[in-house]
Amino acid sequence: MAMITSDPTMTFLNDVKPYKTSWKVEVKVLHSWTQHSSYSGGDSLQFILADKTGVKIHCTCKRLFFARVKKLQVGQWRFIENFSLTAAAGKCRPTSHKYKMSIISNSNVTNSTLKDEDNFLSLTSFTEIMNGSLDSNFLIDVIGQPIDIGDIQVVPVQGKETKKLEFTLIDTEDHQIACCLWGRFAEHMLYAYKVAQVNKNFLCLLRFAKINVYKGQVQVTNAFDSSTVEINPPGFDVQDYLQVLPRNELALTTGSHELAKHKGSKRQPDKWSIYPERSILDIIMATETETCIVKGTIYEIDTDWAWFYFGCVKCHFKKVTDITKRDVVPVKHLWYCDSCHQSVTNVAPQFKLHLLIKDDTGETKVMLLDTIAEPILGVSAEVLLDGSLEEVEDPEDLPAAINELIGKTFKFGVYVSKDNVDYGADIFNIGKTWSADEIITHSDDENTDDTLTNRALSDRSSGQVSLISMESEENTCLSSTPLSKRKGECEIDDLSSTSKKQCSKIMKQEKK
Repeated sequence: MAMITSDPTMTFLNDVKPYKTSWKVEVKVLHSWTQHSSYSGGDSLQFILADKTGVKIHCTCKRLFFARVKKLQVGQWRFIENFSLTAAAGKCRPTSHKYKMSIISNSNVTNSTLKDEDNFLSLTSFTEIMNGSLDSNFLIDVIGQPIDIGDIQVVPVQGKETKKLEFTLIDTEDHQIACCLWGRFAEHMLYAYKVAQVNKNFLCLLRFAKINVYKGQVQVTNAFDSSTVEINPPGFDVQDYLQVLPRNELALTTGSHELAKHKGSKRQPDKWSIYPERSILDIIMATETETCIVKGTIYEIDTDWAWFYFGCVKCHFKKVTDITKRDVVPVKHLWYCDSCHQSVTNVAPQFKLHLLIKDDTGETKVMLLDTIAEPILGVSAEVLLDGSLEEVEDPEDLPAAINELIGKTFKFGVYVSKDNVDYGADIFNIGKTWSADEIITHSDDENTDDTLTNRALSDRSSGQVSLISMESEENTCLSSTPLSKRKGECEIDDLSSTSKKQCSKIMKQEKK
């Protein structure tokens, strides 16, 4: 159930969803840093924000929109209006929020009068870190007394000489955990240690730190500039700080924690007919990327997401941001295209359906783009919108054609991507669909482009669907960060590790 704010125009972070961009939130800036990039988009600004309920979210801002976030200063409360949301994934997720916020062309940051000095710590106990009950893709807060502080070492990391400092954190129950800090964090810790040698109450708070495994040993390390190190933080004493440990929100609910080595991506064959058939449990537990075929029944439409988006016709339907000024009469609709780097008016609605499917082994989420969704619906997004140019206001108000998918069974051509395997993304992209009882052979993929379309048209009335290709849209509007941009995002040579996939079941019921 959504929490109600005193201001009806405002929403708590726990209730924001991707189906629209016109949200307004009141947040405190807990941390900010610059993420350097050699890609064309350049550097980006990253923020960790919290609302007054303590819910935190990761926010990112491209260089193009830096001017819009000048007021986002650490420790200050601000209002943020108009932003987009995408599925959160990755090995270094600073919050447990299921979505990540992005600043867009019409985002607006203004001052808030709220005063609250809470830093919204989510302290993790040493026992939880050591027993493997946490998902190592999430960053943690941990506090303890540093002991056994060694000398700074200089080691090569990705071709650069980098400083490294190893030490041990100890809590008041004599639990110990190994730590390793890199770069300026190592220098900061060593300086604090030398200054505090005469002060036995030397505490170290590591915020947004990563759980790692190095040479078989569990350790805590900084996740590049995502982390912070604070010496003798206010409000803590070495004798009683454990009393403030809250219930940790990142504990996994299923299975034991095992480690798996990185699996390299394989070159995918072109013919769908040679791809293996898998169950939903198989793709959830996958430890390497692959393309496969999964038979599943649609039991719900995921209304956290809008069922369509507006795309720039010139840029092959890349997603655009609505910047229409609705206080001007008559309203003239206008969008901003990141690819064109300009305002545009020539846009068209495109399907982006998020479905929940199940089989006898489990449940999962899948996403179908326009050329995959339209044939199984039997109608275009433009027709369903009937000329409307407004974004979704009520995500539960779905067209009948979409609701009628519930209860139907299809075979789905599934891309199990690196995002799913290594970065915890729980949405699988669909490349082709078949009717539930269709036999997939080599001939289905050979010289059948026209007949496939015709067969899909003739099968719509019975709920059947033939082979539909996604290749033209595969990279148009995916929900997660492109793989090329993730390379090296949170890896330090052989110190990075990934956890074996846990089976996390979606507990949603089929609509009656």
